[in-house]
Amino acid sequence: MTGAPTTKRPRRHPREWRRDWAAMARQALAFAVLAGVVVVMFRVTSANLHSRGVHTGFDFLGQPATTPIFNSPLDFRPGVDTFARAFEAGALNTLKLTAACIVSATVTGLLVGVGALARNPLARRLASAYVELMRNVPVLLHVVFWYGLLIELPPPSEGANAFLVASNRGLFLLPTVDGLDVRSVLSVSPEFAALLIGISLYTAAFIAEIVRAAALAVPAGQLEAAEALGLSRAATLGRVIAPQALRIGIPPLASEYIGIFKNSTLAVAVAYQDFMAVGETMLTDTGQAVEIMAIVMLFYAGVSLAVSAAMHAFEQRQRAWSLA
Repeated sequence: MTGAPTTKRPRRHPREWRRDWAAMARQALAFAVLAGVVVVMFRVTSANLHSRGVHTGFDFLGQPATTPIFNSPLDFRPGVDTFARAFEAGALNTLKLTAACIVSATVTGLLVGVGALARNPLARRLASAYVELMRNVPVLLHVVFWYGLLIELPPPSEGANAFLVASNRGLFLLPTVDGLDVRSVLSVSPEFAALLIGISLYTAAFIAEIVRAAALAVPAGQLEAAEALGLSRAATLGRVIAPQALRIGIPPLASEYIGIFKNSTLAVAVAYQDFMAVGETMLTDTGQAVEIMAIVMLFYAGVSLAVSAAMHAFEQRQRAWSLA
């Protein structure tokens, strides 16, 4: 009696392993060079400051921070928690915003990109209009526009009995309003919502172009073979075009994801306390410009390199499965 067939992991060619190790070595070298440059710059700058009688060091990270931090998943108590915890709260705010924008931009860009490939001329024109409109407007204007729109909404009390309330204090799911106090199952501040909508819509236009270009890069013979086999357009798109287009689109897609992470620094324009905004506030409170800027640089460079490494690993895995 034979059991159910099992799917075996494809065996990889030694050249594939060597390429992976080479890629990881390059990433490790990039991290090492970056860390080395920052350390050298910090040492030289610290020596120059010490020669002028200016105190430097990271002791301030253990001191209490007086500025409150909102919207963070991490509970932060001003005057009690330290500057190090303030950095952690700001980092979580940045990563939360980045993750939400990546998901939203990917889904929107995929839908628009598929629409650009549709046989319906109206769908193609709408997709093309979306891409041209969104990508030719600076991302900062996207964010400021949506923030201005959100803060002009009515107060939560006017929609207290609704399932979802969009107000000038944010978006609320299942809210209970008691005067100025609003309690809800889920709430999103106007600052976070403006950044999420603005960055997502802007980046989705570029992702849509990546989807369209990657799909058109699939050899025409693949489509002809699918038609000869009698596959429907949906099956052709999901089983023939999508797997091949994914491998083509991963490198530029990684760049867009890193761009989302970098664009999160625009949070300062709408007073959302991301890592950069927390660093700027901390610089004003402590005056430790060199140390704070070094921490900010390492955070953004480290996360960007980590995203790049993760996308490269995913690309290599997809390539290994396709060659199996």
